[in-house]
Amino acid sequence: MNKSHKAAWRSRIVGSALAAGLLVGGGVASIAFTSSAASADDRSGSSYRDLEAKVQRLNDIEDIHQLKSRYFRFVDEKKSDQLATLFTPDAKIVTDGTAFKSPKDFAKVIHDAIGAAPTAHSGYMPEITITGPHTATGIWSMQDVLNIPAGTKGVEGHHGYGQYRETYKKVHGQWLISSVNLSRFWMESLPAWTPPTAK
Repeated sequence: MNKSHKAAWRSRIVGSALAAGLLVGGGVASIAFTSSAASADDRSGSSYRDLEAKVQRLNDIEDIHQLKSRYFRFVDEKKSDQLATLFTPDAKIVTDGTAFKSPKDFAKVIHDAIGAAPTAHSGYMPEITITGPHTATGIWSMQDVLNIPAGTKGVEGHHGYGQYRETYKKVHGQWLISSVNLSRFWMESLPAWTPPTAK
């Protein structure tokens, strides 16, 4: 092989090596870019799922706040039928050590006990914990005022403070109370209330 043939052969080998290097280098760069983009997508998807979960948790907590607000309102507005619908059918309800057979029984006892007497129930400083997609727990500070009309038998007026410890279940997309344990820490008797006479 003469010198000119050797030079041409060497040039061809070098050219092929450079071309192969460029192809391999481009492939590595493409793989690196694709991998980086995939990692970014994974991070973005994870962040989105985290945000979605956080928004869902906040929505669930607000729904439970609304549920408990309706509970207090229905008691004070004497809406016993609506009150019973705020519970799961098998809800466990205990107030100051007294257990009730069912939500309907609980609502009826309240209705029969206080009748049309003015009452004011309130809950505050709620600690709501979402324990699963369809379960939650709650602790509420509370106070209630019952002004019982004079001559009412079996019930006395009081001003009380205490705490609700509850559990909740989401049924068909709606949060309901699945258990209640009300403990009053302090109660002050109130004198019988005499409604004003109509003029």
